[in-house]
Amino acid sequence: MTTRADWNAWAAGRASARLTDWLREISEPDWSATVNHPLFDALAEGRLSGDDFAAYMVQDYGFVDPFAALIGHAIGRAPSMEDRVVLGQFMGMLTSDENSTFQRTFEAFGVPAARREAPDYLPETQAFRALLRDTGDRGDYAELLAVLVVTEWVYLEWALRVSRGEELHPLMGEWIDLHDNPAFQDFVAWLRRRLDEEAEELDDAAFTRMAERFRDTVAKERAFHDAVY
Repeated sequence: MTTRADWNAWAAGRASARLTDWLREISEPDWSATVNHPLFDALAEGRLSGDDFAAYMVQDYGFVDPFAALIGHAIGRAPSMEDRVVLGQFMGMLTSDENSTFQRTFEAFGVPAARREAPDYLPETQAFRALLRDTGDRGDYAELLAVLVVTEWVYLEWALRVSRGEELHPLMGEWIDLHDNPAFQDFVAWLRRRLDEEAEELDDAAFTRMAERFRDTVAKERAFHDAVY
């Protein structure tokens, strides 16, 4: 169990401690294993085959619907209009730009309609989908933020880390662009700040639920990427 006392002990020895830095640290080695996953290097360097990229995107697209629902729950549970606006803008990007990248990828790599509409999800994909649904249904605002911080921060870090090859397929490059552009960087910074702030107001039990939700999300990110590549 991860407690507020653990966080306080960690923060006591640091001049400028941030909760989200601590959450990332206690999620090792899964955090670094995901950010540095060989899938992302193969993708960025042009070594990932079209079939493998399409298979990865089919599985990843399985998160879009429950993730959109989770953001909807976050908008509903947000404590202010300011938060609702930021989350609503992100929802707009997810359901337009990002959804378009998925659909054009499926077209370009010949993914049949049946496979798009009723894919054979890996067990790890199913487990991650279940986590998103459970958090949306039962999580408080801090738990929702914790899941959002993990899913977006992990993708920002790998996208900033990779080196692009000269023969990179345009759609693979577009997938990276979605996760390393300035607007996305600003959104991740906002998510981290809001989770840092919200955690200060949690009672001990809610704090533990938030921290465990963060760690569970990181573990499922790693399991998913290990399964697809």
